[in-house]
Amino acid sequence: MTNSEDFLYVLKSDTEVLGTEIAEQVADKLEKGFFLGYRHRDYCGMAMSYNEEQHFLYGELYDGIDFSFPLVFKSRKSFVEWLSKQSTASLARLDADEFYQGNQIITRKRLLEFISERSPI
Repeated sequence: MTNSEDFLYVLKSDTEVLGTEIAEQVADKLEKGFFLGYRHRDYCGMAMSYNEEQHFLYGELYDGIDFSFPLVFKSRKSFVEWLSKQSTASLARLDADEFYQGNQIITRKRLLEFISERSPI
């Protein structure tokens, strides 16, 4: 196995759902104005935010600011319900084109870092 195959195997194996507690904490942080995503040129991977229309967004991010056709959750309840059922494996984009598989995705580890007290804005 190559390093890339090993990495994708690890992602595919992480099927434990995030659960309601983590999903609620992520929603809390997003509602406070925190943003989860990388900010650099071109493709920045997957991101989450809460917009001025009070909708939760999840999708591909470009140039650190532009979502490309994100999933839009019009209520906190629908976002938390969706996120609570996800896992690192389901968020890893393993069925996407090779470039996107595991590329700057949102994982359990990133979410736990995001909701920790030490997380920067």
